[in-house]
Amino acid sequence: MAALRRAVAGATGLLSAALLAVLALHHPLSPAAALAGSALVLALVAWRPGRWPLALLPLLPLGLMTWSGWIVVEEFDLAVLAVAAGGYLRMATGWPGPPGGGPPATRSPAKVALVMLPYAASVLLSLFVGVQDAGGWAFGWWQGYREPLNSLRLAKPLCEVLLLLPLWRAACRADAEAASRDLVWGLAGMLLFVSLVVVWERVAFTGLADFSTDYRATGPFWEMHIGGAALDAVLAMTVAAAVALLVQARSPLRWGLAAALLALGVYASLVTFSRIVYAAVPLAVVLFIGLRAAAAPQAGPVPGGRSWPAAVAWVAAFAALAAWSFPTSGYRGLAALLGVAALLLPLPGALALLRPLHLGLGLLLGALLASGAAVLAGFWGKGAYVAFALCFGIAAFALAVAQRPGVKAGRRSASPERLAAGLALAGFLGALAALVAVGVVWGGPKAALPSAGVAVVALILAVVAGLLGRRGQGLWPSAWRWHGQVAGLLFAAGATVAIFHGGAYMTQRMTSTAQDGEGRMEHWQRFTGLLQGADWAWGKGLGRFWARAADTGRPEDLTGDYRLLPRPEAGGGQAVVLTAGQHDLGSAQAFRLSQRLPADTRRAVLLTLDLRIEADVKIEVEACSRHLIYPGPCIVQQTVVKARPGQWQSLQIFLRKGELPAARWPLPALKTFSIALGRHGNRAEIDNLHLTDDEGNDLLRNGDFERGLAHWYFSSDRWHMPFHAKNLAVHLLFEQGLLGLLAFALAAGAALWRTTLGAARRHPLAPLLAGAIAGALLVGAVDSLLDMPRVAFLLLLLIALALALPRVSPGLKGPQSP
Repeated sequence: MAALRRAVAGATGLLSAALLAVLALHHPLSPAAALAGSALVLALVAWRPGRWPLALLPLLPLGLMTWSGWIVVEEFDLAVLAVAAGGYLRMATGWPGPPGGGPPATRSPAKVALVMLPYAASVLLSLFVGVQDAGGWAFGWWQGYREPLNSLRLAKPLCEVLLLLPLWRAACRADAEAASRDLVWGLAGMLLFVSLVVVWERVAFTGLADFSTDYRATGPFWEMHIGGAALDAVLAMTVAAAVALLVQARSPLRWGLAAALLALGVYASLVTFSRIVYAAVPLAVVLFIGLRAAAAPQAGPVPGGRSWPAAVAWVAAFAALAAWSFPTSGYRGLAALLGVAALLLPLPGALALLRPLHLGLGLLLGALLASGAAVLAGFWGKGAYVAFALCFGIAAFALAVAQRPGVKAGRRSASPERLAAGLALAGFLGALAALVAVGVVWGGPKAALPSAGVAVVALILAVVAGLLGRRGQGLWPSAWRWHGQVAGLLFAAGATVAIFHGGAYMTQRMTSTAQDGEGRMEHWQRFTGLLQGADWAWGKGLGRFWARAADTGRPEDLTGDYRLLPRPEAGGGQAVVLTAGQHDLGSAQAFRLSQRLPADTRRAVLLTLDLRIEADVKIEVEACSRHLIYPGPCIVQQTVVKARPGQWQSLQIFLRKGELPAARWPLPALKTFSIALGRHGNRAEIDNLHLTDDEGNDLLRNGDFERGLAHWYFSSDRWHMPFHAKNLAVHLLFEQGLLGLLAFALAAGAALWRTTLGAARRHPLAPLLAGAIAGALLVGAVDSLLDMPRVAFLLLLLIALALALPRVSPGLKGPQSP
């Protein structure tokens, strides 16, 4: 049997490598780079096969469709095949060795298959139905959402998960603790990738603190070119991984790195401006923390009976003070308040060291610092910020010295430690005065009362906490880990206050919740009403939702389309036929054919193209600073073209004068060319597009479509409903019928049961998997999820891993920081 298993593993590895090579060689951007990158991943996994989650998961956000034009195949598919090839070829050499004694590292494959098999059968059946509904099997590298390969595209995630499951089992057999750790770090790496892209996107297009502009981050997920919640779902499934690293950190440095990652994830979640993210991410985190504490109470995130009540009180008080002062003191006042809170958390421990002499010196020096802050702010506008930074630095340094390990109030503390405690008090008092100055400098006299009120509250709290601390009755825990966790919660609370008070956008979204809910209900009822007869059993077929949207008969569901068209009269060349939708084409709702422009593009002057139309059309062209669906500054032009039925005509369109913004070094700038038809039902055959700048350089690639749709993609900025079911259950019912819906519910329900109340609930990975799956399913209440392959892969992978967790795992310590 062992020889047979090695032979099967070798064959699987070779087949994966062969398919990988074929796909990489057809990559539209650079086959050589695709091969080199895939070979590197393959070699790494073959070298360390048990580390494949760490090698693969951070690569999930890597998607280049808006540069390559590939929809059916993605770069992540190459990574999956590289991992499979490396892992299986290594298994063919005998890795991970014969099973040792003791309990199994994973659940029996037969039991996992018993739960996953119904869903796999439903996917296979709906794949067949979808291909037939699309006109039968036909292969093409440039097929899109309406063609047969889109059905295969949506079946792909399950196939990839099933391909990797044996590698997970082998990794757990080799070292279960390392496999668990690598899964957590892989999810954390994915969160880091996503969050950094979101931060870049905000800096490049709106600014980090602009919460008024109607701009919702899309991150690295090109699938959102027609809307959807790819970013929302991935954040819901990965933020808890940062919390896992945070609570497991064993040193301040590792804790600080995990806290920084969590802060990035929280910021990325907030700037989605997604109401469901504001619920799904906390659900995932709370479920993770609760299940972790229930499974191993001694491993709870913070010690002490007052930990949670004190943390809740801190967050509530901070949020109230921030909401009071933010309208007048703005972001700078909020930052100063957060700094004062960070000093106040460890301050009682230092105050407990004080003797009358050191207390007097601290008060005297504090008065001098406070006076100096006021004078500096009065003479120099930015003096308030300098004074706050100086006082904060003094206090932070003094607190670090005063609370070195081994320093306690009940022992004879060395004089430098008592002096440091007095200096910490002085720096804190100076920071309070500087906080008031920051508010007044930023907001004027109207900010004086709120800022002073905040400072008085902080001072009273410091006095009370210091007095109780001297009596050995701390008002809150003194552990540095608890302080850091509460500071992170305060950061999240402050960011939330800024989101709602710093601009009207999120407030408007909240007020429209009921109206949006009614629209979703009508959308679901309209599309489920299309199901007839056997459709209720196995659905319309995988990937057929958008293609079947026209069956509703509503103009709003006719969105436009684009297809490659043979052009035999041009010597066997190709053109693109572009159609406009029947819905409202205003407010950036047109169906656009787009291509990335060189990053250094500043001006676009002239567009030339060949056109064949049977009726007059309105052409809209633009060159914009654009990440995906929200344009920045644009150079645009519109023109009406008279028809010459049956004839190709050459057209020149001079764009309006203007310049696109330069990149903000070192951040790259994304520029995009788009062409759309601006009247209902317009249809045009387009070929030989050339966009030139003022120096005559052609800015477009493959404008003659001789390489198919390489470098081209489409988008719809604002009109997204016809592309998505906007509910996971409705999507499953429409494309896979009741069989698919029930089969998915069985798999997801079994995974949640095993990790919350079932036999695997005490496994170290169970809390994280339960939180991630629950968060994703909550996002699925308002979005389809499974129509985006990368999101579907991650969700199905987590479900499969939850099902594979063993009943018991003695000695498994759980994910630790490497």
